[in-house]
Amino acid sequence: MNYLRWKYRATADERVMVHPDGCRDLLLISRPDRDIEARVTDWDIRSAWVELDPGTTITGFRFRPGIVVSLADLRDIDIEEHGLGSIIDEMYVGISEIVAAVDFLAAPNATVERAAKQLGVTSRTLQRRFQALSLPNPDFWRLLGRARRAVAALPCRVPIADIAYEYGYSDQAHLTRDLRRWFGASPVGLRRNTNLIHEICQPGLGNWPAAAT
Repeated sequence: MNYLRWKYRATADERVMVHPDGCRDLLLISRPDRDIEARVTDWDIRSAWVELDPGTTITGFRFRPGIVVSLADLRDIDIEEHGLGSIIDEMYVGISEIVAAVDFLAAPNATVERAAKQLGVTSRTLQRRFQALSLPNPDFWRLLGRARRAVAALPCRVPIADIAYEYGYSDQAHLTRDLRRWFGASPVGLRRNTNLIHEICQPGLGNWPAAAT
């Protein structure tokens, strides 16, 4: 499957942190005494707070990294009757090579040049293909994938400098700047907050569930 379904309900006034994951989500937002609002999230480049009112219920459909959807694509389907699955699968068939390139870019030691070679094109042509699909440029996926993998390694308790080296950062300071930019926290701060690490490592770029491919 090319999407995952999730649900969240706010029982009080809440501020929820949303972290970059390389995915777009379709959100069906239900609030007391209001019509259901449909929204598609953007490609996040940093963590951000979201304010939720009491009684807000969000049903979310997280799409596999690299799949692009808009509300216009979904206008005529009944999501609760699983029409979403067929339309997303059709999209995936049309861009499966690009989705594979996104997966490759999020892998260890990936480069844009190697990803382009996998598709049998030049780096410039790969850039154009991403642009034509309104996708972030290839380096976005490479850098976010590396940062997410580095965060996932923090609980192992090896020295942070070793994690920086393992994931291709020039030094610990480089890793620190990168994690602050993407997730708003240093490696030391993340290591002290296992809940935050868990939130950042939810399924997305670099760790999409194998059963959902």
